[in-house]
Amino acid sequence: MDNSVSLEQVVELEQHFIDSLKPNLNVDLVASSSGYHEPMRGTPIFVYDVNDFTLLFIFDSKQSMYSTINIHHKTLSDCLDSGSIYLDTFFLTLDQIEESSNINLLTLDEIKVLVKEKRDIYQVKHPAAKAILAEFKDNSSLNREFSSLNSLAKELKGDRQVIREYLNGTKSGYYRGKWKFTYLNSNT
Repeated sequence: MDNSVSLEQVVELEQHFIDSLKPNLNVDLVASSSGYHEPMRGTPIFVYDVNDFTLLFIFDSKQSMYSTINIHHKTLSDCLDSGSIYLDTFFLTLDQIEESSNINLLTLDEIKVLVKEKRDIYQVKHPAAKAILAEFKDNSSLNREFSSLNSLAKELKGDRQVIREYLNGTKSGYYRGKWKFTYLNSNT
């Protein structure tokens, strides 16, 4: 449609498509400009600096946080339910803190960078991650422990699925002819 069309023309076109396509998932079969069908939004998550409760960022929803900064859903729930501090830096809440007038809103890129920096400092890993011992075939001085499959794959520039197959015994022998991998018990 042309940019100069009226709202009535847009509604007429919408009604034409509803009538023509006869969608069975559409709740409202009468086109209108009522605004009844607004985009679905989640509950906003407010991110504060724990030191002085400066508001740093507002995520549109939990899903937005999951996909943007890769926070695990259990971690986010723990922070929201019990007030745990995320990465010793961020206080996460569903409610805006009215008592705080400090605001320093970061851009999406800035909050992503800040979270990554804090994650690197604290070597945060997925709650279900298992530590792995990587043993080098001919030189034990090169043996290393990794906190997760991701960190191992990143270090060796390897494929996680292939490494997982060696860990689970689906593939035998040494990875790349040099490495043997073993999951470490969580209590070691």
